[in-house]
Amino acid sequence: MIFLLSLLVSAFAANNCENTSLTQDLNCNTVDVSVEQTVDLSDPYCLINVDAFGVPYPNADWYYDYYSHGCEIPVGDFDADGDGLSYGVIFFPEDAEYPSIIATLSCDNCPDDPNLDQADADCDDWGDICDNCVDVSNNDQAASDLDGLGDACDNCPYQDNLDQTDEDGDLIGDACDNCIVTPNADQYDTDLDLVGDSCDNCPSVANAGQVDDDNDGIGETCDNCPGITNADQADLDRDGVGDSCDNCVDTFNPDQIDTDVDGVGDYCDSCPADSNADQADTDADEKGDLCDNCPSVSNRDQTDIDADGAGDACDVCGQLSDPEQKDQDADGLGDLCDNCPTAANADQADIDEDGEGDVCDGNPALRGGPASCDASGGLVGGLMLGTLAALGRRRRNT
Repeated sequence: MIFLLSLLVSAFAANNCENTSLTQDLNCNTVDVSVEQTVDLSDPYCLINVDAFGVPYPNADWYYDYYSHGCEIPVGDFDADGDGLSYGVIFFPEDAEYPSIIATLSCDNCPDDPNLDQADADCDDWGDICDNCVDVSNNDQAASDLDGLGDACDNCPYQDNLDQTDEDGDLIGDACDNCIVTPNADQYDTDLDLVGDSCDNCPSVANAGQVDDDNDGIGETCDNCPGITNADQADLDRDGVGDSCDNCVDTFNPDQIDTDVDGVGDYCDSCPADSNADQADTDADEKGDLCDNCPSVSNRDQTDIDADGAGDACDVCGQLSDPEQKDQDADGLGDLCDNCPTAANADQADIDEDGEGDVCDGNPALRGGPASCDASGGLVGGLMLGTLAALGRRRRNT
């Protein structure tokens, strides 16, 4: 049977954990050496245990449990730091009455550092001069790094930082803080790039370098306009390209194709194959003037039956290819298809159906008028035809 005996100094003041009464207590019985009883020097065990000068130890303080074991078990050698308080494990001699007993002396809270006052600010049974967390109770004295500070009070328990510098005051030391200048006690790092979310300019995209060439606070890795300052990251069409650099702000076009290189993307360019940065569209038919076959007349379908480059909606000769679109008399009909190209006649009236409009036909009442006219301008021909008609009527009457 093995017993573990731990005797603590109860004489320490309860409110500040200090030794206020003992000057020496080697046997850890909370009785000062000055009031310990005198030993029986007739006991042979007392006589054989002497001090450095060969004098037997005078009282029970030098022996473990003098009342039970007399001078059989001296404890004077268990005060390594010489402050009058002992610490250590006693293995009883084989010839002792109870040789299987193991006793632990623990009346010194810093066994290797002299501290008779036993000052212990955090009352964790470790004296201030040897406690690795003087103001934080940590009886286990756990210390994962080698900076001399216990885990319980180390603001970087796994990284040496004896200076405990904490620039942002978040209780995480600069040596292990993933946001040194931004408070982030939670140390969240969503993208695992070792830069905390609180100060990461791309918290959802790994970018350990934190490159931000346009200085807008958004890292190049996740900036929707990496070369243009746009801290708001506005993206009206939600195509992943910010409004500040989108060549079609209100039209989804993630590929940003711009065939004519006019700064306006194909998806919203009124003339995607012809450079027209001003996007002029006089007739508002969503076809730019530069490429509209009827720039002044709305015709979204751009139909051109005669394929002459002029849309049907504005072609002065809709059924006849007329690339030049000349209209001298401005009557809406092109010279090429106007039966009177020099005289306005939008109705194209042609009574004699000779292909020449009435307004320019010398004798519009007679079919083939121009062909029957002489040099007098058609008058003779007319009279001759009139005379022949009269003769015909006279013959019928007789």
